[in-house]
Amino acid sequence: MLLATINLTYKYMKRHFIILIILHLCVTGYGQSISQLGSWNNNANFVIKYYQNKVITSTTSGIQFIDVSNPLSPNPTASIGNPGSFPMAIEIDGNYAYFGGGMTDYFMIADISNINFPVQVGINTAIYGTANQIAISGNYAFMATNTDTLYSIDISNKTNPIVIGKIYLGSFTGGIAIQGNNVYVGTSAGLKVINVSIPSNPNIITTFGSGYSKIAPDFVNQRLFVAKGSGFDAISIANPTSPSGIFMGIGGGSGGDICYWNNYVFQNGSGNVSAFQVNSTSASYLGSFNSTFTGQVNGIAAKDSVFYVTTVNNLHVLKLGTSINTGINEEYPNSVNIFPNPVVDYMTIEFQNSANNTKIEITDINGRIIKSVKNFGDSISIDMKEEHSGVYFVNIHQENSNTRKIILKN
Repeated sequence: MLLATINLTYKYMKRHFIILIILHLCVTGYGQSISQLGSWNNNANFVIKYYQNKVITSTTSGIQFIDVSNPLSPNPTASIGNPGSFPMAIEIDGNYAYFGGGMTDYFMIADISNINFPVQVGINTAIYGTANQIAISGNYAFMATNTDTLYSIDISNKTNPIVIGKIYLGSFTGGIAIQGNNVYVGTSAGLKVINVSIPSNPNIITTFGSGYSKIAPDFVNQRLFVAKGSGFDAISIANPTSPSGIFMGIGGGSGGDICYWNNYVFQNGSGNVSAFQVNSTSASYLGSFNSTFTGQVNGIAAKDSVFYVTTVNNLHVLKLGTSINTGINEEYPNSVNIFPNPVVDYMTIEFQNSANNTKIEITDINGRIIKSVKNFGDSISIDMKEEHSGVYFVNIHQENSNTRKIILKN
């Protein structure tokens, strides 16, 4: 009888303790933490793009293709020699990667259909200036350079890209994005909207704001995140002829490279990278990470909750996660990636190592199992749409280990 009373008391206290956690979260919210998973130290100097479990980055010793399927241990698997100098702009479209030169002026195309054996297939050196960003649309590439110029390049023949038009913008050009017949260019004189329906004859439609550089597009929501001297502006392009400001992101950024992923914006600073959470009307500064950086942060790319940062000498693999101070012990190794957290509809669980003989159980605050799955591959998507808002536990049972993670359902 005494033992039963103790058990009931423990269950009662545990349940109400977790309810207090939920109430605390509802009042004070939850924090985001940035942690480093791994790094690669070999002159990962400048721009970076993510593609098929690899990041492509420019270094003084060549264009490197680095396998990040295990984010704890990035591993270079292939490279292409620099055609005179390292590139300062990279874009990927289909089976091809496009590069814009730094100290040497060029526009280069590489076949990456076999990502482990990339091959340079075409180059054009009739370009003047350092490339800042590239955008691709069909058979045309558009490249902004530091000579205040936007170039139109015919890429229908990948072995022979041809410059067919250009427009002088009269101010420093930083970033570029394209949707339909409109190219958006971030310049020191503002966001310029350029009609390229005739690629050989681009013309400016309008200009909005001032002091802009790199661009991270969110075309799903018809907006651009445009870096500026301090933080960024979110700009609506629902009406391309009349862009309008939505909100500002103010934090540790310094107008450098910027990327967007799933309602998060990452931006570099002089020696750090800052994270923001964005919605339709505002941006919340989550904090910055710089504990292991040496020198200027140059490029940023993101995939899921993992993002990749290049500095003067290194490639850093970082992870954005939810930090909930609950007092409940979480066993959450780097080999398991759960996102997004908080979850609204679907939650993805990825395993860096084998998921053979793995069982996943999701329980509510009462310990009731609401989901149970097994026999899946290296990742699984779990439908949480019908579950009530609150705290849930993801319990992962493997042959030699058990993992527990707290998630929030919004």
